[in-house]
Amino acid sequence: MPAGRGDVCEPCYRTRTCRKRITIGQAGITTKALSEAIGEFGEWLIRTTGTHKAALKINHFFSFFLELDQAWSRIPSYSELLHHFGAEGVRRVRLPMRWLHEEQGVELDHQAKKIDSEKRRIQACLSSMPSASLSGQVLQAYWLQLETRIEVGKASHTSARLALRAASALLFATDQEGQRLPQQGDVDSYLQAVPGQAASVTGFINFLNRQYATTLAPRVNEKRARNRRKEKLARTLMQMAKCADQGEAWREQWIITAMEYFHYTKVSKKTLRQQAVKREEDGIKVIMGGVTYWLPIA
Repeated sequence: MPAGRGDVCEPCYRTRTCRKRITIGQAGITTKALSEAIGEFGEWLIRTTGTHKAALKINHFFSFFLELDQAWSRIPSYSELLHHFGAEGVRRVRLPMRWLHEEQGVELDHQAKKIDSEKRRIQACLSSMPSASLSGQVLQAYWLQLETRIEVGKASHTSARLALRAASALLFATDQEGQRLPQQGDVDSYLQAVPGQAASVTGFINFLNRQYATTLAPRVNEKRARNRRKEKLARTLMQMAKCADQGEAWREQWIITAMEYFHYTKVSKKTLRQQAVKREEDGIKVIMGGVTYWLPIA
């Protein structure tokens, strides 16, 4: 027995402590069903995580049950929980959500959770420009068009969010106060900085041309874009060369980055794992499609 515990062993002490905290937490719940639910959850927590962790964690979850008590006075459905707490809020109470699923039959909806996350990111994009500004109004109008496409099944929340993010980034780069629309020079400067966004921002440019009589074009200077990409790859390789931990994950990323830098060939991790890779004294050889590519060793 630990000193000072008398005739109580460590597991019994932790269990007693956890149950005492459960009783205190139940006193703050007005609904009998939810008060009982806290007790059932606490016992499940003891069985699932062990007495020590349960005693430490139980107090963190009382606010969740108090919220259920105040909002519903019952155990709600997953859709109600998602609407009330949001996907991020649901993630923060992983153990209570697991208990609700395993013991109370609350069915999880991962697709609904994903859509909720996308909706919150969309709202963040819409809030990136002052709502009363010209750009803010344009962004809202563009979102209404995207929302219509979602409703008729022509776009997903993810694709709409990516398009809206590119639109908000272009508007912010044009004028942070949102008092003017992009001109061709603004579009060119934006795509010079992020040429990979050309496809994402094209829909917004077409929207501006139709609705606001602009004559913009998503032009990308391919040579300049290649040079910027090469510079970025070079910086990445230099940083990786200084890395002390050069395990298997590092080795894969080194080959992928070096293949694009030295041979202008993009390779995914999945594709790389299907190729022959040989480590030699003077470098690395990657045999792909009957062609041997040489890469330096960091």
